[in-house]
Amino acid sequence: MRTSGDRRRANGDSRPYFDTATNRWKVAVEVGPAVAGRRRRKIVTAKTAADARLLARQVREQLAAGLPPARQDPTVAGYLQWWADVVLPGTVSEGSEDTYRRWLRLYVVPSLGRLKLTDLAPGHVTEMMRWMESRGLSASTRRAAKKVLGRALRRAMQEDLVHRNAATIADGPRMARSERHSLSANQARTLLQALSSERLGVAYEVTLALGLRRGEVLGLLWDDLDLDAKPPVLRVRQQLQRRAGRGLLLTELKTAKSRRDLVLPTQVGEALRRHRAAQASERLAAGPLWAGTGLVFTTPTGTPVDPDNFRHRIAKISEGARLGTWTTHELRHSAGSLLFAMGVPMKVISETLGHSSERVTSEVYVHIQAHHRVEAAEAIGRALWSRKVARPF
Repeated sequence: MRTSGDRRRANGDSRPYFDTATNRWKVAVEVGPAVAGRRRRKIVTAKTAADARLLARQVREQLAAGLPPARQDPTVAGYLQWWADVVLPGTVSEGSEDTYRRWLRLYVVPSLGRLKLTDLAPGHVTEMMRWMESRGLSASTRRAAKKVLGRALRRAMQEDLVHRNAATIADGPRMARSERHSLSANQARTLLQALSSERLGVAYEVTLALGLRRGEVLGLLWDDLDLDAKPPVLRVRQQLQRRAGRGLLLTELKTAKSRRDLVLPTQVGEALRRHRAAQASERLAAGPLWAGTGLVFTTPTGTPVDPDNFRHRIAKISEGARLGTWTTHELRHSAGSLLFAMGVPMKVISETLGHSSERVTSEVYVHIQAHHRVEAAEAIGRALWSRKVARPF
């Protein structure tokens, strides 16, 4: 027995109808011209009429793109290819999309791709992570591959292709808690002295003072700065990232809250004015070779600075200053910790760093300085032992 569903449909498709024999809603999608007077149709099924219409639309999208309609019992590889091509774009940043595709291509598909999607079990996901571990991949990389698979399988559950998410059920790798580092105020001053002789020293100075991400610093345009304002202002609007096969590009920011306006310390504003004058001299020296990107921090010919080179250079500078090896990300951590040490409210620190929540700021980026631990010990000492304690007998 069949019950008629919603009447809205594309030309050639049937209305969604409920098949009591299978307890499912179905739609017949026309997949090609009639042969010998008989229509060529593909039947898609789902738990609800709305889901059936959604599946029918996806089949039509595949046909419009010149692809054959996918079977409803695809392999893991086939399903993930569809998910990455049709579902993923637009739901995350371009950088995240490239990263997700890379994890699928390098780790998930080689390990699980041959399986039927309906046969995928938590044990298979565990085997994938063990296989990755045997290749020397870190726990964070294994967890990332599991996470993107789980995200893809959530859509498969919504479309009634699977009845459970094997990736979320499977146990994840144990994550070793990494030691967090933050420059003390004295160490930060020592580093600033070492940066004063560096061509791009102001870029690291901005990173340390404002906690900008590496891509945000290298993606700054002169149009984003108002150095004549009182106080001077810096606007974070884009980031510089490397895209596979496309080189260095200005892209959208990591999150909505990453877009922010920051007040510059007076010293940083003055350093940027000096940097602007130095760049003008480089532009004259380069002549027609100057790239004219409008970026604040560039190579001597005006082209974007490679983020990897930028990261490697700060390690050498910090080692030369006898501070050990520091990274640009640790400069960002240090900005949060130093602001906290100066009594800046957590909400302001979170907004300065461009975090989505104060919890991320407090748990990950703000580190208690050593002298605060000493102050805590002295405070409890004063509270408990500042006066002579009477002893019995």
